[in-house]
Amino acid sequence: MIDLTSLNENQREAVLWDNGSLLVLAGPGAGKTRVLTYRIARILEQSEGQHFRVLALTFTNKAAAEMRGRVEELMPGELGRVRLTTFHSYAVELLRQHVNHLDFRPDFQILSNDADRKALLDDVLGQLRKNLTYTLPGHIRAARILPAVTHLLELCVPTDKVEMFLEQANVANAAPLARVYTAYRDALRLNNSLDFPSLIAESLYLLNKFPFLVKHVRRVFKHIIVDEFQDTNHSQYRILSLIAQSDPSSLFVVADDDQVIYQWNGANPKRIKALRDDFGASELQLPENYRCPPLVI
Repeated sequence: MIDLTSLNENQREAVLWDNGSLLVLAGPGAGKTRVLTYRIARILEQSEGQHFRVLALTFTNKAAAEMRGRVEELMPGELGRVRLTTFHSYAVELLRQHVNHLDFRPDFQILSNDADRKALLDDVLGQLRKNLTYTLPGHIRAARILPAVTHLLELCVPTDKVEMFLEQANVANAAPLARVYTAYRDALRLNNSLDFPSLIAESLYLLNKFPFLVKHVRRVFKHIIVDEFQDTNHSQYRILSLIAQSDPSSLFVVADDDQVIYQWNGANPKRIKALRDDFGASELQLPENYRCPPLVI
């Protein structure tokens, strides 16, 4: 049996939680990684011989590797029942298996840096300017509009609705930008390529369009655990909602609500509110800090 004596009272309560979805609020040094790995190990221990898996999502490969190492120490030989990875890596896995349902091949290329994305966008702009039936403002350049294209992808705006979306948001040059966005997504498909934002966007589209895939994911992963939940963007939250909504008790997330004010990667304070509203998540705080002395705190 896993020894929980090294955990404080709140940490132990989180690890043993068995009353629906849970939001653990923890700042740096509060032992959240310890709680997450002990939580995973506890689930594995209590379900010995069962065939479901645990899906644990975080935002960096380093964090995922660290947690895998800790889980292996706690439950040797059981790591095969855990998919502990980043949001984007899980999206790649999902798409490699099922992207044949979309207009991509499973061997799609990933554009992992902005230089490659700008190069593709430059090609798109060049082709649009060659089209004499369509006028593109001269000030539109790849480096200048790539952030806008990224933002639209992160919001998973459909190409057939993007112009209306931009007009409703009072965005200048809505029609040209909509044209560029649509052409960029078409170019990704034509080149059998995906960038990081479209990995999430296409995964969400896949799950929305084919409900049987959602049911498959739910059958495989009975528990869903999320690290650094405050960093989830709109699309990542929608994916979580799809795969966990039928059984909210499967969801266990850790967040630092102080960090969400920075709104990196499309993060927003509304996401934590949505978790409370959509899942009826209970909340538990980890107030103790083991990294800094009281004077610093």
